[in-house]
Amino acid sequence: MKSIAQYIPESKNTHLEHIEDSVWNEGSAGGDTALAFLSSVTDMLNGNSKSKVNVTVKWDGAPAIICGVNPENKKFFVGTKSVFNKATPKINYTNSDIDKNHSGDLAKKLKLALQYLSKLGIKNVIQGDFMFSSSDLGSMKVDGRPHITFTPNTITYAVEDGSSTAREIKAAKIGIVFHTEYKGRKMSEMSASFNPNIRSLKKNKNVWFRDADYKDESGSST
Repeated sequence: MKSIAQYIPESKNTHLEHIEDSVWNEGSAGGDTALAFLSSVTDMLNGNSKSKVNVTVKWDGAPAIICGVNPENKKFFVGTKSVFNKATPKINYTNSDIDKNHSGDLAKKLKLALQYLSKLGIKNVIQGDFMFSSSDLGSMKVDGRPHITFTPNTITYAVEDGSSTAREIKAAKIGIVFHTEYKGRKMSEMSASFNPNIRSLKKNKNVWFRDADYKDESGSST
């Protein structure tokens, strides 16, 4: 089985397309790509894959946060997809930079990201979906049981109160799910790859973070 990365060219992860959009974007060649990928997924589900299979989850977070060490000056930064702007890249090293480049709730979340993500020891450039800040957390009952909730975009996530995941989330200042890594000597020349290795990141109670690999949360999260 081939991975999706073998069917799409490396580029900045500024937008993830649905597989059926390949037909509209690339015509017959896109149709061939879609069919080949769907065929490989069928092989995986039938147990016929001859290579290791990685399944990732599309988390519905917002905004997209790109952070890490700028290879051009070795400084830690945070930003949105606008860090890759060709004319005026909006790369934020300080709160003053954030105030200059952004406003409103986005600026508030970027300041939190700058404060807390800088403590994780990130050495490269990675992208993740901002899931919550401590002020975004709510509560509700699901099937009669209390849950901690957060709604970063259009989907509400619920984690059963009292579970280990809920305790981690309640203790954190922010939550983020990392899904993309960038490599290159210059910000403008970077290419994207999925499934970043975040095992080397420092644990910090103020940041609830994970990668996008599928994890069975049955019984604790919905």
